[in-house]
Amino acid sequence: MKIRREHITILLSGVLIYVVNIAFKSVLKKQEEISVIVSAHKKIVEAGNPIVLDFKVNKEIATELLLHTSYGSTTIQPDIAGETRFTIPRFIANKKGTVSYTLFYEKGNLYQGELQIRSNTKTKVCLESYIGPPSIIAGGIDYAMQVVVPTDSYDNPLPDSTNVTIGHQFLDIEKKKELRSKDMIAWQNIFSYNSSGRILLFSKVKETISKEFSIDVFPSLPENFQIQSKRKHSYADGNQITQFITSIIKDKHGNIISDGSLVKFVIKNTKGLLLHTQANTVNGQAIAKMLHPDHEDAWQVKAYIHGMAESNSIRIEYSKVLEDFDTQFKKGNRYVTVGPLVSFMGQLIPDGAMVILKIFKENKKIDTKVETSSNGIARFFLQEGFYASGKYDVTIKALGVEKQYNNIELE
Repeated sequence: MKIRREHITILLSGVLIYVVNIAFKSVLKKQEEISVIVSAHKKIVEAGNPIVLDFKVNKEIATELLLHTSYGSTTIQPDIAGETRFTIPRFIANKKGTVSYTLFYEKGNLYQGELQIRSNTKTKVCLESYIGPPSIIAGGIDYAMQVVVPTDSYDNPLPDSTNVTIGHQFLDIEKKKELRSKDMIAWQNIFSYNSSGRILLFSKVKETISKEFSIDVFPSLPENFQIQSKRKHSYADGNQITQFITSIIKDKHGNIISDGSLVKFVIKNTKGLLLHTQANTVNGQAIAKMLHPDHEDAWQVKAYIHGMAESNSIRIEYSKVLEDFDTQFKKGNRYVTVGPLVSFMGQLIPDGAMVILKIFKENKKIDTKVETSSNGIARFFLQEGFYASGKYDVTIKALGVEKQYNNIELE
């Protein structure tokens, strides 16, 4: 029996349709084998409450749940192996934010969803308060900022528009203000007052009150001030002390400046040389000390708080304390005794007065020796090993009095 070509073609087409139909039915059957029914899940929950996601699947399969939050991603297993009931871990359920979840089976995606966790307003309110800077300058221009972050017991910021009470106290001033939180915080600038002191601050949300905070208000920049001098006598004995005393230094608002402010005193003598002394303020006043000059002199004194304030200028004169002195050359003129040095009342000069001896040879200075007095006497010894025998010129100066001795022959 001979089969025609068109019969073969029809036969093959029929076989192909039959195979495709079987394959299509197999795919439908496979897809219909696993179906997911989602139990009623709350889309919005409060932090701290247990969160359970329950899925109903028509076949017992091994599933996993992928959780994605702002803290990262993690995969959890069902509460009971082979079931599809999942309990969200506490570290996720306690934190405010969006939780996206995906149910997986053999790396396939069976279901996707998300839920919102909100802060728990039923728990006790906690407050995080921030104050800064801790010190400001008086005058009403400088300020500090008070920031309050109200949270629930799980450290989640409370919703915007939460009522926050902020208050402060300064001297006899007390103020309170009601604020509404926004973007998790409530804040306020606290400006300084004209007076120096300490501002005390607090905040309150519902029944929760913060601890007490403080801001120190320091005096503003000092104003110009006055100085005066104080001394036991006006003689240039190189021994007594002259005190330089400032007036009580204040800022433009009348506040006494902060303790420890450095005041520098600049002293100009008759030769144009500058001397310096300094002191720190205590209760707004600085007292510096300077040793009397050892010769007749006049000082111009002025004080500065660098870059901020300065004082008036005062003039102080010192009278010479010594009119003359005796000098004795002994032991081949190598042992020189200067004194006794007598002070303004005829008493001996206090120990420690400086005496300078200069040695010249053929109009050229070859050495300078310095000694201090003891019992009114200063002693010098010109050793043979340093000064050869011969004639020398000697100049001696003590307390502003200078005497010259020529052609002193050393033996």
